[in-house]
Parts: sequence; structure tokens; C-alpha cells
Amino acid sequence: SMYIACAALGFSTGFWAIFVTMGAEQFGTNLRATAATTIPNFVRGTVILMTILFNYFKSINISVLNSAFIVGGIVFVLCLVALFTSEETHDKDLDFVE
Repeated sequence: SMYIACAALGFSTGFWAIFVTMGAEQFGTNLRATAATTIPNFVRGTVILMTILFNYFKSINISVLNSAFIVGGIVFVLCLVALFTSEETHDKDLDFVE
């Protein structure tokens, strides 16, 4: 179980680094530092919304485990939508006008 926990933590840490990099690449060079520091804060802010949704599901007599699965499923679907709608940044001109 220790190896499984370490693998899960390593996967999520690697995902976080890729997530911040992809988010920063959506902006021009003049705003990349700002985007790279702001995007994680937006993600941390969504924890409040997920907690409210989790507590709502618990309050309507859904078990804690099922509430977590529902919230996790919603977040996972939203992540997949974001993944498939993100613009490819490879070989993109970085001379943006913003």
C-alpha cells in the first residue's frame, strides 16, 4: 500500500507541474509569470466550491463516500472538457497582443 500511495502522490505532483506549464503557455511572454502564479490560486479557490458541493450531497442523505465519488466525478468530467478544448501551443508564435 505504501508503493501505491507513493505512486499516486508522484502522479499528482507531476500533473500539477504540467498543469501550471500548460496554463502559462496560453499567455504571451509578458504575462506568463503572472499566469503561472495566478492559475494555482484559482485551483485552490475551487476547493471551496467542491467542499460546498460535497457538504450539500451529504446533507441530502447521500453517504460520505458516495458524495466524494460524485464530486470527484464532476471534477473529472470538467477536467476532461478542459483538456480536450485547450488550444495546442506547440510551434505557436509568442508575439501576442494582449
